[in-house]
Amino acid sequence: MRSTWRVIGPRGQVLTVAAVVASLAVAAAWAPSSTAALATGASIAVLTIAAAVDAVAHRLPNALVATAAVPVIVALTLYWSDDLTRSSAAGVALLGGPLLITHLIAPRGMGFGDVKAGAVLGAALGLLAAPLALLALVLGLLAAATFGLLRRLHTIALGPGLVAGAALALALARLVGVDVVAP
Repeated sequence: MRSTWRVIGPRGQVLTVAAVVASLAVAAAWAPSSTAALATGASIAVLTIAAAVDAVAHRLPNALVATAAVPVIVALTLYWSDDLTRSSAAGVALLGGPLLITHLIAPRGMGFGDVKAGAVLGAALGLLAAPLALLALVLGLLAAATFGLLRRLHTIALGPGLVAGAALALALARLVGVDVVAP
């Protein structure tokens, strides 16, 4: 982690801190509608740090992905309901499912870390509304593809795109007033 922090340099450090703050701010904007949004924001914040590592090492650290799952598990435990559980599970399926299928078809093209991070992001977004997970996947893939095309890269780290897609999906859904599932 420390080596990643040095490698990304001051510009990358500022960008990472800004992304963490932005994800927490967007989640806080959802808090009046759902206190589970705080868990969503915490998960995205942790995965933002994991995405910074991914951008440098092309690897999403298991410890950070697991840490990002903790707020989701706590929220599911605190606000236990069938609707919330179904919505979170649907989020996992909508975001993590396509990534898993892609990994199974072409394991060298997509790492399993992306699948795990996608599942956590899907569960976190599902705490609010499952369709956010699909929107996050589409936006994340578009962001990653655009970055790769502009930089003319043959391989890209998908983690940063997925996290950016999740934060953007949260922001857009808040602007249009998407109804939430959680209390």
